Amino acid sequence: MLPLRHFIQGLLLMLVLSLVAEGRTIRWFCDPQTINHTSGGSAMDGSFRFELGAFASGFVPTAENTSQWAAHWVAAQRVTYNSTNKVFSGQHAVTSNASPFTLNTAAYVWGFGGRAGDEWILFRDSTWVWPEPDDTNPIPLNWNAKNATQVVVGTIQGSGTPFLMKSAAVEESVPPPTGYPRWSEEELAGVVLNAPEDDADGDGIENVLEFAFGTNPRVRDHLPGIVAGKVTAGGVDYIQLAIPRRMDRVASLELQTSLDLVAWGPAGASVSVVGDVPSAWTLRYPLGLPPENSRRFFRVHVEPGS
Repeated sequence: MLPLRHFIQGLLLMLVLSLVAEGRTIRWFCDPQTINHTSGGSAMDGSFRFELGAFASGFVPTAENTSQWAAHWVAAQRVTYNSTNKVFSGQHAVTSNASPFTLNTAAYVWGFGGRAGDEWILFRDSTWVWPEPDDTNPIPLNWNAKNATQVVVGTIQGSGTPFLMKSAAVEESVPPPTGYPRWSEEELAGVVLNAPEDDADGDGIENVLEFAFGTNPRVRDHLPGIVAGKVTAGGVDYIQLAIPRRMDRVASLELQTSLDLVAWGPAGASVSVVGDVPSAWTLRYPLGLPPENSRRFFRVHVEPGS
């Protein structure tokens, strides 16, 4: 048996190592049971994600440059919004000042959600700056959303309103990317049927399609509609398909065709992309390809990425 003094020394060493591993802690959160709305006035739901992070290369976010945010954003931590308790809460240990988390760099909280990922809120307080990884300081930094004084997009505690947070609708801008593994961890935690080809809610829609098109894999619903129509360009008739997928989801999409709904193949060189923006992926396929006067069916094949 070790002498008591050796045992105590061992405990002290473990405590010091623990402090070194943890670094300075940032607690970032909103108070529970607060009223949080989208731009349309509905309650924020479980699709919302909040990230603590910083913008790289001196980029300064504004309401006018939202399309550039994701390219400059680096997240330190990401949490889900609990729509039952109406709260988000994270605890991040600062262990280095590697770029872009250099000392005194402005820290932000970015929230985004909605089926299309186009409801955003970005906020900070002037005192929210990246700290040193002070291993000996046990006092956490508490960054509460209600104390935010700089709101770039959205609203915090609007005058005369009952809500704490209210997101704003953004157009033609994409939130931070999400791969299938992270999406599955967030949306299908504890669910056995969590593989891409599974159908967690039994609505006939594979998880990978729910992922790519922004629907809830735990709720029986339907995919957003594809807008199809005939257009003529350069004297050629085309069928045009506008597909409202989630552009922030890391996945490859391929248009496939069939004459009988049994044998499917890639549309290949026959299809042209005429629009690739957050609102829709727009494709054209020429009509009149052989066999002549035959029906032709289309589907979108999705391969998830990480």
